[in-house]
Formats: sequence, C-alpha cells, structure tokens
Amino acid sequence: MSLLEVRGLTKRFGGLLALWRCDLDVKPGEVHALIGPNGAGKTTLVNLVSGLLTPTEGRVAFRGRDITLLPPHERALLGIARTFQVTNLFPQDTVLGNLTLAVQARRGSSFRFWKPVAREWELEEAARGYARRVDLHDRLEAPVRALSHGERRQVEVGLALAGEPHLVILDEPTSGMGPEESRRVVDLIQALRGQVAVLLVEHDMDVVFRVADRITVLVDGRVLASGPPEVVREDPEVHRAYLGHAVNGDRPASPGSAARARLSATQPLLQVEGLEAFYGPSQALFGVDLQVPEGHLVALLGRNGMGKTTTVHAITGLVPSRSGRVVFDGREIQGLPPEGIARLGIALVPEGRQIFPNLTVRENLVAFASNRAGRPDPWTLDRVLQLFPRLRERLDQLGSRLSGGEQQMLAIGRALMTNPRLLILDEATEGLAPLVREEIWRALRLLNEAGLTVLLIDKYVERLTEFVDYHYILERGRVVWEGTSQALRADRDLWRRYLSV
Repeated sequence: MSLLEVRGLTKRFGGLLALWRCDLDVKPGEVHALIGPNGAGKTTLVNLVSGLLTPTEGRVAFRGRDITLLPPHERALLGIARTFQVTNLFPQDTVLGNLTLAVQARRGSSFRFWKPVAREWELEEAARGYARRVDLHDRLEAPVRALSHGERRQVEVGLALAGEPHLVILDEPTSGMGPEESRRVVDLIQALRGQVAVLLVEHDMDVVFRVADRITVLVDGRVLASGPPEVVREDPEVHRAYLGHAVNGDRPASPGSAARARLSATQPLLQVEGLEAFYGPSQALFGVDLQVPEGHLVALLGRNGMGKTTTVHAITGLVPSRSGRVVFDGREIQGLPPEGIARLGIALVPEGRQIFPNLTVRENLVAFASNRAGRPDPWTLDRVLQLFPRLRERLDQLGSRLSGGEQQMLAIGRALMTNPRLLILDEATEGLAPLVREEIWRALRLLNEAGLTVLLIDKYVERLTEFVDYHYILERGRVVWEGTSQALRADRDLWRRYLSV
C-alpha cells in the first residue's frame, strides 16, 4: 500500500511543459530519492506534491485520499511536511523556542495569548524530544543565528517532525555543507527510516545511494527510471541522461588545432584562486582554484548543484565572493559590479538564455553592439548571422517566437556583439535537440579556432572531450579533479564518481 500516489501528473507554465504524465509512489517508512539533471522537473514535482502548485493534469493521493486541489496548510494537517533549499527559521530565537512554536502550532494552542509560553511546560517538553531526535539536545539555548548551516538544517527537520507528519519532503538537505555536517544529516535521514516516509531531492549521489530505499529519475519532465538503487545505478539510460552521448557514436578525440598549444605555455587570461561564496548562511564554494589560458576552451563539469553556476556567477560579479581572488588580464576584479566586469571584456551566456522576448532578433543583437576594445575585426550583425545562418531567417521575429535552439543561438550572438575577450556559457546545450547541440558545438569550435577564449558548462562529456582543451570537475563546491580531455576520456571511473549516478 503506497502512502503517496502520483498519477499522470502534468504541469505547464504557459507554453512550457515542465512535467509530463509523471507517476510516483512512496511507501510508508521508506526513503525515496528523487534525482535528475538540471531542469528535470524535480522542484516542480515536489511543489505539486506539497500544494505550492496546482497540476495541469493528473492526480495526487495521500493515505488513500485525493489531495490534488488541497492547499498546502491542509496537506500539512494531513501529515505532509517539507523543508526548503533555503532555511527559513526565527534567527533571534533559540533552538528550543523555534521547536516549541512548531509544537504549539500543531497542537492548536497558538491562541492562548493570556498564558506565558514559559508555563506551557508540556509544549517545551515535546520540543526537547524533537531536539533529541535531530541531535540538537545540547544546543537548546543557542540562538539560531549562532548555529552552523548544518545545524540550521537539523532544526528545520525538527520543525517538520514537530508537525507529526507521515511524509517529510527534504529539498537539497546537504546543499552547502562540508563532509562532517553532511554525515550528520545522512545519519538523521537514516534514523527516520521506518518512522516516517522521506521524499528526498538531492544532487549528492554519495548521499542518495547511502540512504535511499528506492530512486526515481526525472529527465526533461518525465520519469526515466524508478527502482532500487542498484538497478538505477546500472541503467544505461540514466547514465546517458547525466552524461549525454555522442550523436554519431564513440569517436576518437580530435588532434586539436594549432591554436591549442600546451596550456603551460599560455598566459592565463582568467585566474581564480581560493574562491568562496555563500547564499546567506549556506556556503556554496569552498576555495575554488582554476585558470583559463588565453585562446583556449575550458570546461567546468560536475553534477547539478555542485557549484558550477555559482562559480561563473562569482566570476562575473552576480554572486559576491567572500574570499579569494579573481584575476582577469592581470587585474583583480572581485568586488566589481557585474556591469564593470562586463566592460572589461567578459560576456556571460546565462542558463535559460534570458533574451528579451518582446524584441526582435535584430533588436536583441543590435542593442548589445559594442567594441570598447577597438578590435579591428569586431563582431557585427552580419558576422553573427554568418555564424548562425538560422537567425538570418528570423531577423524580424520576436524572441518569444523562437525555438529553444534559436534562442540559445541568439543568446550567444548577443554576447558576441559585446566583443568579449572571454565568453562564458552556462549550460551551453541544455534541453536542445541533438542536431542543434551539434550546431552550437560547431560554433564554439570555430570561435575558439579564431582565438576567442571560452569557459563553458555542459553535461555532454563524451562530445566535450573531442574539442575542449582542459576540464575542471566540481564536487560540493570544490575542485576535485582537473586535466586534459585525453586524461578525462581515459578514466571512466572518474565519470561515474563525479558526473553520473
């Protein structure tokens, strides 16, 4: 008998299909992990289960009752609790105070304004019990603001348990944690097994395979696989979803062009040293070191949630760095505003493209035209259209009318119109059809052969090893491996450990 049953769940946001006919079952007392590449639909699915979104089609049942249209607070009363990626606590209050409020809300004594909460000894005693369950019994009087990020996560789980749930949804519980804090959260999840069901959204595959009884894999809004960990781990389709695959089969690495000389002989255009970055109390980067030599193409690899986007956002000033150095063309740029960094010659093609939907292709491109460095051969509208002939046929169409592939071409063309010295692409071919991916990769090779320095994030490792000079792999906000395409291609165990399931 399933505790949670999801049948045919579909969610559309306007013309975007985020989830398509998904089925999911969570049994009483089990730990069920929900995994998938970036943009797979995991957050959409848990938002539908917890009631933050209403499905376009399909049905959600909990303990045999149809809850498809119930609001979140009524689902909570039925026994569904949830934590979020960003902790949401009362920072000035103590651990005991936060937990007592959660117990008070569940027991319906929230409106006893005439009675001091200190005299509600039964609430406090229950709160102490939940503190013991999440291993915070020795931190009861500590204010939440003084806790580590991992301890705050433990408090959040305690709040969820105080609601006496049958199902707890944990959204990225180990995000931003070091190894010791992550181990404590793993121990906590394992302790919950058999007491409550856990639906776990997590990108750290070590955590997933240590705690999960069953795993469901989402890809492009669809359920690709579901079953025991050992079955999912060996599924070739799951590996393709995480790593991609060569369109024309396994091909040997290209010999490279003359523009790709030895990395050690080339001056770094971009150098990153000891970079640390945070989102509130959550640390996302832990001393990242990397360099991008001038005229080379470098890839930043890793599973979703490992810090790739945060790294490029910290480089471009979109996320402030707390420590470390970012040096571009010999000048330290950490602390500069994004527009100042862009003026120096760094262009970012962001994940999701972010073109102007109400402007035409021509207007999107012309609006960004600039040649601050005074290049003798600047990028012009005609030059971009030569690189992407498909855009010439769409010049007068609005950005909102373009396909995903055409939007990505436009986003790259828009960045080139600023005449950058360094082009950064975040998820260069995410969600694109195979032929369009090939067209994007062809364009990147041409740009690199023309001397443009490129740093890109992409998941299609097989194809990247054919034309990328050097790779960095991120795991939990740290660089855990770096090397050439030849070295990466030769070590398939590395792929499994850090890039696949």
